[in-house]
Amino acid sequence: MKPKAFTLVELMIVMAILAILAGMAVSQYSTYKHKAQAKDLVTLAAGCVHEIVSQCTVDPGFSSPSSLENCRSRNATAYLDVVNFLLPSSFSCNRTFSVVAYATVHGTTVVYQANCTYDKTTHNIFCSGPEQRR
Repeated sequence: MKPKAFTLVELMIVMAILAILAGMAVSQYSTYKHKAQAKDLVTLAAGCVHEIVSQCTVDPGFSSPSSLENCRSRNATAYLDVVNFLLPSSFSCNRTFSVVAYATVHGTTVVYQANCTYDKTTHNIFCSGPEQRR
């Protein structure tokens, strides 16, 4: 005669597998949540690039993007601690340039960054991120 019920060992194995899967899901959820909260960085980096391009249109000899309002470090947003910008060290309106915005998500030590590049030849802005900064 065959037994028709699960043994205690079988039930414990199933519970262990479910616990492992739940642990992985919680970890992935946190990663995706932090990345979604860091999406503001793309908007901030793009805003800096747009302001630089506008300034270059008005003044082709412009050379100090760090003086622009949208390119300065700023206090926290809804999800991010202080937002900082990496700007080109030797800037010229006649060249392609990139701006990197980076910040820590509230309550974590993980730093995310977004990168926006202005292509002088095509006059297009390309942004990527947010990505974990290493």
